[in-house]
Amino acid sequence: MKPETPKEQAPAMSLPQAKSAPYTLADWATWDGRWELINGVAYDMTPAPSLVHQEISMALSIRIGTLLEEVRHKTGSRCKVFAAPTDVFLDGGVVQPDLLVVCDPAKLSDRGIEGAPDLVVEILSPRTASKDTVRKRWTYEAAGVPEYLIVDPEERVGLLLRLEAGRYEEAARIEWGAPMGLLGGTLTVQLGDPFTPDTTAGMESPAAGTPPGR
Repeated sequence: MKPETPKEQAPAMSLPQAKSAPYTLADWATWDGRWELINGVAYDMTPAPSLVHQEISMALSIRIGTLLEEVRHKTGSRCKVFAAPTDVFLDGGVVQPDLLVVCDPAKLSDRGIEGAPDLVVEILSPRTASKDTVRKRWTYEAAGVPEYLIVDPEERVGLLLRLEAGRYEEAARIEWGAPMGLLGGTLTVQLGDPFTPDTTAGMESPAAGTPPGR
Protein backbone atom coordinates (compact mmCIF):
# COMPACT_ATOMS: atom_id res chain seq x y z
CA MET A 1 0.00 0.00 0.00
CA LYS A 2 1.32 3.44 -0.86
CA PRO A 3 0.05 7.02 -0.72
CA GLU A 4 -0.41 9.43 -3.58
CA THR A 5 2.48 11.74 -4.34
CA PRO A 6 2.44 14.93 -6.42
CA LYS A 7 4.68 13.35 -9.06
CA GLU A 8 2.76 10.16 -9.64
CA GLN A 9 -0.83 9.01 -9.17
CA ALA A 10 -0.69 5.66 -7.40
CA PRO A 11 -3.13 2.93 -8.43
CA ALA A 12 -6.38 3.20 -6.46
CA MET A 13 -5.98 -0.23 -4.89
CA SER A 14 -2.62 0.76 -3.36
CA LEU A 15 -3.93 3.83 -1.52
CA PRO A 16 -4.75 3.83 2.20
CA GLN A 17 -8.44 3.08 2.32
CA ALA A 18 -10.74 6.08 2.70
CA LYS A 19 -7.79 8.32 3.53
CA SER A 20 -6.20 11.32 1.85
CA ALA A 21 -3.46 13.72 2.89
CA PRO A 22 -2.64 14.82 5.52
CA TYR A 23 -1.45 11.34 6.39
CA THR A 24 -0.78 10.03 9.89
CA LEU A 25 1.79 7.74 11.45
CA ALA A 26 -0.82 4.99 11.42
CA ASP A 27 -1.14 5.42 7.63
CA TRP A 28 2.63 5.44 7.21
CA ALA A 29 2.93 2.12 9.02
CA THR A 30 0.79 0.43 6.32
CA TRP A 31 2.74 1.57 3.26
CA ASP A 32 5.08 -0.60 1.21
CA GLY A 33 8.55 0.66 0.39
CA ARG A 34 10.51 3.52 1.95
CA TRP A 35 8.59 6.68 2.80
CA GLU A 36 9.16 9.80 4.86
CA LEU A 37 6.20 11.52 6.52
CA ILE A 38 6.72 15.22 7.18
CA ASN A 39 3.84 17.23 8.65
CA GLY A 40 1.27 14.94 7.03
CA VAL A 41 2.91 14.87 3.58
CA ALA A 42 4.31 11.62 2.17
CA TYR A 43 7.68 11.57 0.38
CA ASP A 44 8.79 8.55 -1.64
CA MET A 45 12.41 7.64 -0.83
CA THR A 46 12.95 5.76 -4.11
CA PRO A 47 14.90 5.53 -6.35
CA ALA A 48 18.17 5.04 -4.50
CA PRO A 49 20.66 7.95 -4.37
CA SER A 50 23.54 8.26 -6.86
CA LEU A 51 26.85 6.48 -6.34
CA VAL A 52 28.57 9.81 -5.61
CA HIS A 53 25.99 10.49 -2.90
CA GLN A 54 26.58 7.06 -1.40
CA GLU A 55 30.38 7.39 -1.54
CA ILE A 56 30.24 10.69 0.35
CA SER A 57 27.81 9.24 2.88
CA MET A 58 29.97 6.18 3.51
CA ALA A 59 33.16 8.24 3.82
CA LEU A 60 31.57 10.60 6.36
CA SER A 61 30.05 7.69 8.25
CA ILE A 62 33.45 5.98 8.55
CA ARG A 63 35.20 9.18 9.60
CA ILE A 64 32.60 10.10 12.21
CA GLY A 65 32.29 6.53 13.46
CA THR A 66 36.06 6.14 13.86
CA LEU A 67 36.34 9.34 15.88
CA LEU A 68 33.33 8.47 18.04
CA GLU A 69 34.96 5.13 18.86
CA GLU A 70 38.14 6.92 19.92
CA VAL A 71 36.12 9.32 22.06
CA ARG A 72 34.25 6.39 23.62
CA HIS A 73 37.51 4.77 24.74
CA LYS A 74 38.74 8.04 26.24
CA THR A 75 35.58 9.47 27.82
CA GLY A 76 32.98 6.70 27.93
CA SER A 77 30.76 8.56 25.47
CA ARG A 78 27.92 6.44 24.12
CA CYS A 79 27.38 8.32 20.85
CA LYS A 80 26.68 6.20 17.77
CA VAL A 81 26.45 7.02 14.08
CA PHE A 82 23.72 5.56 11.87
CA ALA A 83 23.19 5.65 8.10
CA ALA A 84 20.04 5.57 5.99
CA PRO A 85 17.66 3.91 5.94
CA THR A 86 17.09 4.49 9.66
CA ASP A 87 13.65 5.71 10.74
CA VAL A 88 13.71 8.74 13.03
CA PHE A 89 10.42 9.44 14.78
CA LEU A 90 9.80 13.12 15.49
CA ASP A 91 6.70 15.11 16.39
CA GLY A 92 6.51 16.17 12.73
CA GLY A 93 6.46 12.57 11.46
CA VAL A 94 9.11 10.09 10.32
CA VAL A 95 12.32 10.94 8.46
CA GLN A 96 15.30 8.99 7.15
CA PRO A 97 18.40 11.24 7.27
CA ASP A 98 21.44 10.23 5.26
CA LEU A 99 23.47 10.13 8.49
CA LEU A 100 22.74 10.82 12.12
CA VAL A 101 24.44 10.65 15.50
CA VAL A 102 22.61 9.74 18.70
CA CYS A 103 24.24 10.01 22.12
CA ASP A 104 21.33 9.05 24.37
CA PRO A 105 20.83 5.26 24.39
CA ALA A 106 17.26 5.77 25.61
CA LYS A 107 16.38 7.08 22.14
CA LEU A 108 17.29 3.78 20.46
CA SER A 109 14.44 1.34 19.92
CA ASP A 110 13.65 -1.68 17.78
CA ARG A 111 11.84 0.49 15.24
CA GLY A 112 14.48 3.23 14.99
CA ILE A 113 15.31 6.50 16.74
CA GLU A 114 12.77 8.01 19.14
CA GLY A 115 13.22 11.77 19.21
CA ALA A 116 15.82 14.25 18.02
CA PRO A 117 19.32 12.99 17.15
CA ASP A 118 22.30 15.07 18.26
CA LEU A 119 23.46 15.52 14.66
CA VAL A 120 21.74 15.05 11.32
CA VAL A 121 23.51 15.03 7.93
CA GLU A 122 21.72 15.37 4.59
CA ILE A 123 23.60 15.08 1.28
CA LEU A 124 21.84 17.06 -1.44
CA SER A 125 20.73 15.66 -4.77
CA PRO A 126 18.68 17.43 -7.46
CA ARG A 127 15.58 15.45 -6.47
CA THR A 128 15.78 16.13 -2.73
CA ALA A 129 17.52 19.52 -2.43
CA SER A 130 14.34 21.54 -1.86
CA LYS A 131 13.04 19.14 0.77
CA ASP A 132 16.40 18.95 2.57
CA THR A 133 17.04 22.70 2.65
CA VAL A 134 13.50 23.85 3.45
CA ARG A 135 11.07 21.25 4.79
CA LYS A 136 13.60 19.15 6.65
CA ARG A 137 15.36 22.22 8.00
CA TRP A 138 12.08 23.36 9.55
CA THR A 139 11.36 19.84 10.82
CA TYR A 140 14.77 19.38 12.45
CA GLU A 141 14.66 22.88 13.92
CA ALA A 142 11.19 22.32 15.41
CA ALA A 143 12.27 18.91 16.79
CA GLY A 144 15.28 20.44 18.55
CA VAL A 145 18.08 18.73 16.59
CA PRO A 146 21.18 20.59 17.87
CA GLU A 147 23.21 20.38 14.65
CA TYR A 148 22.22 19.98 11.00
CA LEU A 149 24.91 19.53 8.35
CA ILE A 150 23.86 20.02 4.72
CA VAL A 151 26.41 18.71 2.19
CA ASP A 152 26.21 19.96 -1.42
CA PRO A 153 28.34 17.73 -3.71
CA GLU A 154 27.73 19.89 -6.78
CA GLU A 155 28.88 23.12 -5.12
CA ARG A 156 31.48 21.20 -3.09
CA VAL A 157 30.54 22.91 0.13
CA GLY A 158 28.91 22.09 3.46
CA LEU A 159 26.62 24.23 5.60
CA LEU A 160 26.59 23.56 9.33
CA LEU A 161 23.56 24.86 11.23
CA ARG A 162 23.44 24.98 15.03
CA LEU A 163 20.38 25.48 17.17
CA GLU A 164 20.50 28.78 19.06
CA ALA A 165 17.52 29.77 21.21
CA GLY A 166 15.28 27.42 19.25
CA ARG A 167 16.35 28.65 15.79
CA TYR A 168 19.02 27.46 13.38
CA GLU A 169 21.95 29.81 12.88
CA GLU A 170 24.73 29.31 10.34
CA ALA A 171 27.70 28.08 12.36
CA ALA A 172 30.07 27.42 9.46
CA ARG A 173 30.30 27.19 5.69
CA ILE A 174 32.86 24.49 4.94
CA GLU A 175 34.80 24.30 1.70
CA TRP A 176 35.61 20.91 0.17
CA GLY A 177 38.68 19.43 1.84
CA ALA A 178 38.47 21.66 4.91
CA PRO A 179 38.01 20.38 8.48
CA MET A 180 34.76 21.03 10.32
CA GLY A 181 33.88 20.84 14.00
CA LEU A 182 30.86 18.68 14.77
CA LEU A 183 28.98 17.92 17.98
CA GLY A 184 29.78 21.26 19.50
CA GLY A 185 33.42 21.01 18.41
CA THR A 186 33.97 17.61 20.01
CA LEU A 187 34.90 16.04 16.64
CA THR A 188 36.92 17.49 13.78
CA VAL A 189 36.04 15.82 10.49
CA GLN A 190 37.24 16.61 6.98
CA LEU A 191 34.65 17.36 4.32
CA GLY A 192 36.01 16.16 1.02
CA ASP A 193 36.12 13.65 -1.77
CA PRO A 194 35.13 10.15 -0.66
CA PHE A 195 38.50 8.53 -1.25
CA THR A 196 40.78 11.41 -0.26
CA PRO A 197 42.90 10.24 2.70
CA ASP A 198 41.95 12.17 5.83
CA THR A 199 45.22 12.86 7.62
CA THR A 200 44.24 16.04 9.44
CA ALA A 201 40.95 15.10 11.08
CA GLY A 202 41.14 14.58 14.81
CA MET A 203 39.56 15.27 18.14
CA GLU A 204 39.29 18.44 20.14
CA SER A 205 38.45 18.79 23.80
CA PRO A 206 34.66 19.03 24.27
CA ALA A 207 33.54 22.61 24.69
CA ALA A 208 31.09 23.79 27.34
CA GLY A 209 27.54 23.10 26.30
CA THR A 210 28.35 20.16 24.01
CA PRO A 211 25.67 17.46 23.68
CA PRO A 212 25.54 15.03 26.63
CA GLY A 213 27.83 12.09 26.15
CA ARG A 214 27.85 12.65 22.63
